[in-house]
Amino acid sequence: MLTLYSDCSRSGQNDGVTVVSGWLSSGELWLGFESDWAAVLQRFDVPYFHMKEYAHSTGAFETGWKGENDKRRRFIEALLAVIDQYALASFASMIEGNAFDEVNLEFQVREYFGTEFAICARLCIAETNRWMREHGYEPPAEYVFEDGDPRGRLTWLLESIRYPPPIYKPSRDRAAKDGTLIRGLLPLQAADFAAYELRKNWDDVGDITDPSELERYRKSFLGIGRVSKGEGFWGNCTADDLRQMCKDLRVERR
Repeated sequence: MLTLYSDCSRSGQNDGVTVVSGWLSSGELWLGFESDWAAVLQRFDVPYFHMKEYAHSTGAFETGWKGENDKRRRFIEALLAVIDQYALASFASMIEGNAFDEVNLEFQVREYFGTEFAICARLCIAETNRWMREHGYEPPAEYVFEDGDPRGRLTWLLESIRYPPPIYKPSRDRAAKDGTLIRGLLPLQAADFAAYELRKNWDDVGDITDPSELERYRKSFLGIGRVSKGEGFWGNCTADDLRQMCKDLRVERR
């Protein structure tokens, strides 16, 4: 079975963007990924990777990282190399808050989907299944999301079409309420990397269509694009896209 590991990143503003992004691979390849990803973390003496902490030199990256540009470059390139070796495809979907709110005035979007996350996650899953069919795999895959994501009605959306429900797991080890250890899933750290970079670049730069302006993108974002190798799907769900989705799914009008 193939597994899609995904995470969500959101802008702080009410009219900002919500991004869900993830990586697809097989169980065997994910085992190799986990071993090599853990080895990179150990080599750079950090317990886990969290893009927001890394970007701001906080948490696990508070000591010995700020201003260390060569070290930071080598670390990111090492992580990208692991993704490049083991991921089969990448998937990402985003929606701007104003597009969600606009269509929500016409259709019962909030009632049907629950959250922007659920819309983006459903789109990523649909594109994952399309990619699987085109490459000789039989969907569905296993869909794993970081357990801090705003779930909305994603479970209902998948079960209504007889797909397995989403699985929610942490990206790093943590203790349960009873004190037992809940193991973090390292592929979710790679999903966090991709989701953060897509959201950050959309906030800072937007959609660039002129190739001469690509240098405005962050190097780490370009690295994500490089290791994706054009396999999978990245897309922006516009207001018109969401309207059509509502019509296709027979979402009730206001």
